[in-house]
Amino acid sequence: MTHPLLPIPEACSRTLDSVLKDPLDLSPEVEAHMKICRACSEARVIYLAQEDAPEALAPAGYFERLPDRVLRKLPARTSLRRRVRPFTWATAAALLMAVGASAFWAGRANRTPLVEATLPRQIETVETNVSDTPFHDREEDAAEVQSLTPEEMKALLKRLESSQSSLR
Repeated sequence: MTHPLLPIPEACSRTLDSVLKDPLDLSPEVEAHMKICRACSEARVIYLAQEDAPEALAPAGYFERLPDRVLRKLPARTSLRRRVRPFTWATAAALLMAVGASAFWAGRANRTPLVEATLPRQIETVETNVSDTPFHDREEDAAEVQSLTPEEMKALLKRLESSQSSLR
C-alpha cells in the first residue's frame, strides 16, 4: 500500500538515477531529457546545491591585517586641532565666562524672598517668683517669720501691703 502519490515516468526515473550517481558527468541521453523536462533539470540543480563545498581558506594573517586595509581605503580626515584656531578657543572661553558671570549676578539680584516667614507673636509670660532652689522647703520660711521681732513683723506687713497695692 505504499504507492507513490504521483507516478514518475520511466525517462525521468532513469535521469534522476543518473543524476544521483554523478551530477556532473551525464550521458547524452540524460542531457537531452533535461533540456525537455524542466522538473529533472531543477532536481539536478537542487542536488548540486546540496553538495558540500570545501570552505575557502583565508591566507595567513588575513584577518589581522583587515582593519588596516579598510582604514587605508577610507578618506583621510583633517584633525580637529588644525581646523580650530587658538582665537576660536579664546572666544569660546570668553563667551563661557560672560554667560557664567551674568548668570551669577542675575541670581544675586533676586535674593530677597517674595514671602517672608515670621513666627506668630507669643503671649508675654508673666514673671513668676521662682526661687533659686527648686526643692525649697516652705516650712523654713514660716519658721523665719516666727523668729522675727514685733517691729520687724510690722515692717514686713507694710512692705507686703505696699507691693499688693502696686499690683492692682
